[in-house]
Amino acid sequence: MSYLVGGFLFLLGSIIGSFLNVCIHRMPNRESVVRPRSFCPSCRKTVAAYDNIPILSFLILQGKCRSCSWKIPLRYPLVELATACLFAGGYLWFRADPRFAVFLPFVGICVALFVIDAEHQLLPDLLTLPGTAIGLVLSPWNPILNPDGEFLAGMKWAAVGAVVGAAV
Repeated sequence: MSYLVGGFLFLLGSIIGSFLNVCIHRMPNRESVVRPRSFCPSCRKTVAAYDNIPILSFLILQGKCRSCSWKIPLRYPLVELATACLFAGGYLWFRADPRFAVFLPFVGICVALFVIDAEHQLLPDLLTLPGTAIGLVLSPWNPILNPDGEFLAGMKWAAVGAVVGAAV
C-alpha cells in the first residue's frame, strides 16, 4: 500500500513540478500563471495536452519543441523530477504523520523560489509573502520547526525566522 501511495505522490509531484515550471518562467516577467495555456517560448505555439506530460514528454520529444525544434532547457524535466522525488520522499519520511500535509506546500514554494532565485536573483513577493503568512499560520505543525510537537515552539521559531528573513 505504501508503494502505491508513494507512486501516487511521485505522479502528483511531477504534475505540481510542471505547474511550478510555468510559475518559474512567468512570475519573474509578471505574467499570469493561469492564462494563456502552456506555450513554446520560442515559437509561441500552444503546447498540446499530449506534449505536456511531466518528464515523459521531454523524453519523447527528445528535449525539443514539436513545432519549431527549439531546445527545451533541461530545467523543465529536472524541476518536475525533483518535485516528484520530494513529494514521494516526503511521504517515505513522514508516513501517515499529518504534518506531511504542511510539508507539501513548502516543497512547491521552495522549489519555485530556488530556481527563480538561481536564474534571476529574484524572490517574487507573489511567493514569499503568502509563503510567510502560510508558514506562520502552519508553524505549530511544521515538522522542521517543531519536531517535538510543542505548539508554541513552532510559532516562536517561525516568527524569529520571518523577522530575520525580512531584516536581511
